[in-house]
Amino acid sequence: MLATSSGSEGASWWGRRRRALVSALRSIRVRLVMASALVALVPLVGLSFARVFERELLRAEEEGMHVVAVSLAASLGAVENLDTPSIRAAANAAARRLGAQAWVLDGEARAVIDTGPERVRLLTRGRMLLASATREVAVTSYGSAVEPAALRARPEVARALAGHPAVTYRTSPTVRGVRLYVAEPIVGPDGARRGVVYLARSTYPVLVSLYRVRNALVKLTLVSMLVSVLVSVFLGYTISRPLRRLREGAQRIAAGERGVALRPQGHDEITDVARAFDQMARELDARLSYISDLAANVSHEFKTPLASIRGAAELLADGAADDPAARTRFLDNIVSDTERMSRLVSRLLELSRIESAAEPRVPIAVDAFCEALVARYAAQGVSLVWAAPRTSPALLAAPAQLETALRNLIDNALRASPSFGSVSLTVAHRDRGFRFHVDDQGAGVSEANRARLFERFFTTERGAGGTGLGLSIVKAIAESHGGTVSLDPRPGPGSRFTLSLPEHPEDT
Repeated sequence: MLATSSGSEGASWWGRRRRALVSALRSIRVRLVMASALVALVPLVGLSFARVFERELLRAEEEGMHVVAVSLAASLGAVENLDTPSIRAAANAAARRLGAQAWVLDGEARAVIDTGPERVRLLTRGRMLLASATREVAVTSYGSAVEPAALRARPEVARALAGHPAVTYRTSPTVRGVRLYVAEPIVGPDGARRGVVYLARSTYPVLVSLYRVRNALVKLTLVSMLVSVLVSVFLGYTISRPLRRLREGAQRIAAGERGVALRPQGHDEITDVARAFDQMARELDARLSYISDLAANVSHEFKTPLASIRGAAELLADGAADDPAARTRFLDNIVSDTERMSRLVSRLLELSRIESAAEPRVPIAVDAFCEALVARYAAQGVSLVWAAPRTSPALLAAPAQLETALRNLIDNALRASPSFGSVSLTVAHRDRGFRFHVDDQGAGVSEANRARLFERFFTTERGAGGTGLGLSIVKAIAESHGGTVSLDPRPGPGSRFTLSLPEHPEDT
């Protein structure tokens, strides 16, 4: 049992570690660091091409020495004596130009001319290639003695004495690296083999070049890794931190917290997303507040008629139904309250459609639209006044909503005006927008009621069946079109309501 428990605990520990590792790998910061590290390691790939670079350098060295050997062998093939001042000078010049050691061997592999040991400028300390302890060293081949037997034993010399050029590499006993040997046969005009031009050069300079390349690549890799890690940490901090705050804000909003504010700072794309999220959070908070207030107002408005209906029903059940006059009165109250509730429901549905649905907006010819609207109120004497030319630009709006807003204003004005023909609709075009003025000759609006005029369910005509939603609907329509509605002062009696709408709501 103990072994089983320990095994399950170990599996659980490993499972937690694996989940933690997977979670870390999913982090943007970790992925940025890994991606930057991989990019920083690219210079290390260049190290794998060092061998290719080395082969190319050695091939170039080989070709250069072979060209010199062929040229010198051709010169020697045209003379009788292999050891002349001019030949010795040419061999010395070739050795200096190549930085090599040159021999001119006769047919018995005896050294007729020897330019002396190769001088190599070392940048070494012991066997390590370091830039300190700079000195020169004389590079020889298997010691300073150059015996004919020893030279003939070398494969490249033997091959050249047989009339075939030869190239070989051997480890240098003096300096690090190998030594390149080139042997070129000397052939006389008659085709006889007269000797060998033998060149030897250390590949130490090639090794130094490769060391410098590798050293530069390693330094570049280390610097690039350091820079990439710093950049990745910086990017991870500037990217993951705002995203983490976004996530935490979303979780707080999902948990039902109100008033969540991110207050983003910056000018990058993530900050723009954070600002949009912050604005969304404010809109949601405002929407929740609106819904809460609306629910409270609706419950308050429905509470009174429901209480009245319940009271009338209880009285009828208690015996009032036996009295015809009482029964009629209570039933009339029930019908009146249900009609009021029906009007409230219809108005609320209308307000909900306006605030939640975006009806398509089309260009409206304002003159024809207003004439058709006022024609419906011919019996009430509503007049149409033009303060703008009939050739005004078209208004981009939702026709049904614009008609609802103007009809609500006109209906309110008619209820406030006692006399026939005292209501007028004035249309004006100015400042790239339209203004619709609805004037009446009523008693006006008191100062106490002006501040609450556009509140939902506020009405001074509750006894006459008013719902208090007409002006709220007008306000919602105006705001959805980027406009406003207001109660403006006017000379004389009555009131003036002004609905202002821009020609193109998207420009506001």
